[in-house]
Amino acid sequence: MDDSVSANDHNRPTEHFVYVLDHDAGLRSVLPEPERARARQHAVAGVLELPTGDWHPETDEAAGVELGLLVIEGLLIRDVTVADARCGELIGPGTLLRPNDNRGTDAPMQHEVGWRIIEPTRLALLDRRFLRVAAHWPPLVTALVARATERAHNLGVMVSIHSLKRVDTRLLAFFWHLADRFGKVTSDGVMIPLALTHRQLALLVGAQRPSVTSALGALAERDLLRRDDRGNWLLSVADRPDEVALGADDLVGAGNGT
Repeated sequence: MDDSVSANDHNRPTEHFVYVLDHDAGLRSVLPEPERARARQHAVAGVLELPTGDWHPETDEAAGVELGLLVIEGLLIRDVTVADARCGELIGPGTLLRPNDNRGTDAPMQHEVGWRIIEPTRLALLDRRFLRVAAHWPPLVTALVARATERAHNLGVMVSIHSLKRVDTRLLAFFWHLADRFGKVTSDGVMIPLALTHRQLALLVGAQRPSVTSALGALAERDLLRRDDRGNWLLSVADRPDEVALGADDLVGAGNGT
């Protein structure tokens, strides 16, 4: 395959590159078993490692990557500020990003975009070389396009969650939304192993931190949502997501503050 390249063919140390299919079971699964080993050998990408803290993608090697950045490990928040309002998006493994596409400062409705790494993160740089390789396996390209569509759907869900009147309802709906992707069923409930702070949750559900703290206390009292000794979040299996939506006005104890 003339356009293909393996990790050993790059002119930088091998440890700065990854076999992408080793880190993304979803991409691996779209290929027929006989094709996976060959695709795995050639579908390699550079890696960008990010420590916790603010991230400015325009200043590092992420700039100019043609296809995008694939999150293979870690957790980050993208937040958008319009006037005095801020809204956050939680991003985890499997998400395809193109952070340098932001044109907020040039838009008619100007807005600012910020990035915060909340767990050490590794990004695969899907550059032009990777794109040429992936083109030999069309299901890989289709799967990556689907990731962008999935992200758009998730943002639509988050808009609806932000529209809920009560902060406690927003939080409960948000965590059930997270459970679909990050949740693990245990004997104590559905565990979500994300160490999100009250301040981060306030950004993600469009509320003020004091209101989030009060709402979390009320939910814990009702045993709907609480933290375990390790800092993981636990949802009660007795409360299904559709019941959260239908019974929004019945939740009590958190107030209507935003």
